[in-house]
Amino acid sequence: MVRNYDLAMADYHIHPDFSVDAVGSIDDYCRAALEKGLVEICFTTHYDANPTGSEGDRRMRVDGKIVPLSFDTVGRYVDTVNAVQGEYFAQGLEVRCGIEVGYYPGCEEHIRELFQKFPFHYKLAAIHEIEDICLCCQNQIETCFSRFPMEEMANQYFVLMEQAVESRLFDAVAHFDVYKKYGLQYYGEEILKVHRGRVEPVFAAMARAEVGLEINTSALRKGHVEYYPTMEIVNLARQAGVHIAAIGSDAHSPDEVGFDFEAAAGIAYELFPYCDE
Repeated sequence: MVRNYDLAMADYHIHPDFSVDAVGSIDDYCRAALEKGLVEICFTTHYDANPTGSEGDRRMRVDGKIVPLSFDTVGRYVDTVNAVQGEYFAQGLEVRCGIEVGYYPGCEEHIRELFQKFPFHYKLAAIHEIEDICLCCQNQIETCFSRFPMEEMANQYFVLMEQAVESRLFDAVAHFDVYKKYGLQYYGEEILKVHRGRVEPVFAAMARAEVGLEINTSALRKGHVEYYPTMEIVNLARQAGVHIAAIGSDAHSPDEVGFDFEAAAGIAYELFPYCDE
């Protein structure tokens, strides 16, 4: 059996410059995707709306200006993505509009309203904060990890993930083990094992709610040797009946689109058509 990975290569985690930590316009990313031979991309700008979280996260960039996050600013993002869909479809690129939501306890009603107003094609859930402290922001890692022993951090992280999944608002979970982004250097190698005994309830909830797992290649750009999540976690997810939803580069600049996708396709093999040799 030979799988043909060129038939359906898609990047389903891209941050245009509407995300304040990203650079490059919608057009810049579309052109980069075409240059790399992708057939489909989905923009997933950040929506971190926790009112008691980091103030810097509750913002968006519109027309080059940093402005407060609101449904109006999200509308500008959606309109900009939708405006280019016809142009790039004619060039062989399907352009989708999605979003990455930073989940926090109690956000469900607000996020449900957001999704009712904007019917996103793809809705990613992400855990970016524990007790309102960002665990994947370089300027907050000392505050976060010095406050929580590793076991406590892991307990809280996976409880939040299970709550996000059980809300049934999302299509997939983003960068499942993102706590290792900076946690590896702070806690050491043991952090690569903290999912053991903790992911089972999360995967059971994901299987029930049909929430998928993404293969996120950006971990390699952060110096890790495996993607988010590790192969051990991917295999545990499959055993629990969780499906792989997509591959995402988590691009924050156009040159990162489709990063390491040829290798990632071998892990997310069920996403790709195959033919008999």
